[in-house]
Amino acid sequence: MNNIFITGGTGFLGSSIIEEILNSSDDNIYALVRGKDQDAARERLRGILADLMDDTSGLEEKFRRVHVYRGDITEKNLGLDDDVVLDLSNRIDAIYCNAARTDINVKINEIRQVNVAGTKNVLDFGLLCKKGGRLKKINHISTAYVVGNRVCTFKESDLSVRQRFHNTYEKTKYEAEKLVHRYRRHGLDIDVFRPSIVLGRYSDGKTTNFKMFYQPLHFFSLELFDRIPASFDSRPNLINIDTVAKAIVAIAGPDKEESTTYHIASPESPDFKFVMNLASAYFGFKMPEFIPPADFDLRKEYSWMRRRLIAPYLPYFDYHTKFDITNTQKVLGETGFEFPKFDEENLIRLFEYCSRIGFIERKKTDAVVK
Repeated sequence: MNNIFITGGTGFLGSSIIEEILNSSDDNIYALVRGKDQDAARERLRGILADLMDDTSGLEEKFRRVHVYRGDITEKNLGLDDDVVLDLSNRIDAIYCNAARTDINVKINEIRQVNVAGTKNVLDFGLLCKKGGRLKKINHISTAYVVGNRVCTFKESDLSVRQRFHNTYEKTKYEAEKLVHRYRRHGLDIDVFRPSIVLGRYSDGKTTNFKMFYQPLHFFSLELFDRIPASFDSRPNLINIDTVAKAIVAIAGPDKEESTTYHIASPESPDFKFVMNLASAYFGFKMPEFIPPADFDLRKEYSWMRRRLIAPYLPYFDYHTKFDITNTQKVLGETGFEFPKFDEENLIRLFEYCSRIGFIERKKTDAVVK
């Protein structure tokens, strides 16, 4: 039994990681949660887990292993009292540094406060836990898109590859990883996990995060764009949230190789044309015409408002970087873990969930989608 401290536990990935830990082990969770007071923070996390679980009959029993602390990674000592920090530093075996802002259009100083300064605060807490004598591992959640605009086969051992960044999210997650390298030199054993574009669950398509993949699909369903700058063979890597959580928890552990980086990405991911054709058929919207990005003049094609809507997503319509997953496959192969296919059936489940909750309206269509 381990005592695991986790930040960002109320977020899209963090809550799924907590669920997976509770389902697959007898470990105790110590969760840092924002809230107006301790009770509000506890009820916030409990409500998110209840909404996440298909079967809530065992929630109360599992939630007894969850200890919630009201706090904030942007504050000194994570917003915790000194006596609480001291107690935790002598108790914690592993840390999941998961809290982050994932918006892709936030001003750099605002997002840096969370993704970089907040990460530093968690790593400083990790140093205190290291002195306490029990801490064995820190699991830092990053993103595969720290590769920025570099077109290459991005290895798990790579970080600085002369890249520029498409947005402040990519840039600050890169900066946070640079920080991680510094703290590794201070003696902390830190594994880095880099998920690709995380979508709804493989099991049923459910999601609580409608950024990235979902938002442009919503725009296309409204037929706001007749033509888009995109490559037919663009292949941004897509992966399901439950797959990511299971993979990270399966890999994470004090007995694993020291200070390793893992790409949590699908071995095979569909190209953009396939996704768009399937979405067009399912939701009944007109497929926009794909124009080579080099031949597309945004200012002539789109109004200011339409440029503002679609601009954050355009880099992923012409994406050709591949993510090497050698370390990930090596460790997961030893556990029998298999990545589910990101195929038509998988995508349809995601679309069905969007339609069912009303995020994207499904129009009447004669197209047949299995």
